[in-house]
Amino acid sequence: MKFTKHLLQQMLSAALEIIKSNAEELNRLDAATGDGDHGTAILTAMKAAVDSSQKEGNLAKTLETIGWDIMTSASGSTSTLTGSFFIGMSRVVNSDELDLPDIIKMFKSGLTNVQISTKAGIGDKTIMDALIPAIEAMDSQNNSNNSIEDVFQSAYEAAQKGADSTKELLAKFGRAKNIGERSKGNLDAGAVSIALIYKAYAEVIHKNNG
Repeated sequence: MKFTKHLLQQMLSAALEIIKSNAEELNRLDAATGDGDHGTAILTAMKAAVDSSQKEGNLAKTLETIGWDIMTSASGSTSTLTGSFFIGMSRVVNSDELDLPDIIKMFKSGLTNVQISTKAGIGDKTIMDALIPAIEAMDSQNNSNNSIEDVFQSAYEAAQKGADSTKELLAKFGRAKNIGERSKGNLDAGAVSIALIYKAYAEVIHKNNG
């Protein structure tokens, strides 16, 4: 299986649907420590991503367009970080059909670009608690013995584990850091949304690989 623009479109559409189904829950989680709008924000971002993916252009151009369209779709850290990821992905894409090493390279480049926009890391109770483990899991699977399905399943499992870990973490960024110890006991909405997105990605890859 190769990573193509058509596969990207399928993955984004599936991610949009899973976010749409969980938007209210994500807002509820965010309300415990933040503004209560993460579900709405990530839903807006994914809608923009799906719409942008339908525009003309090769894979690299499509990823770049998605990134910028997400950033202009809404204000706030969600659109900035999500948009930065897609723009970072676009910078290392030199073909419209990617094999496993190039897929992993693309996702790693996305993470690198996000890390320019935020100093948050694992343990800070943010989106990064799921995103970093997901990409690291992909990278660890970068060998000839693993399939694309293996890689995305591993990414999802790592993202889910990372999201689950945020429940007992103390928030160090955003509005949540201002409530101190009260930020413990709740999952981080951003990390949960990343786990949901990678779940959707893994399911699409599985269906296409079947």
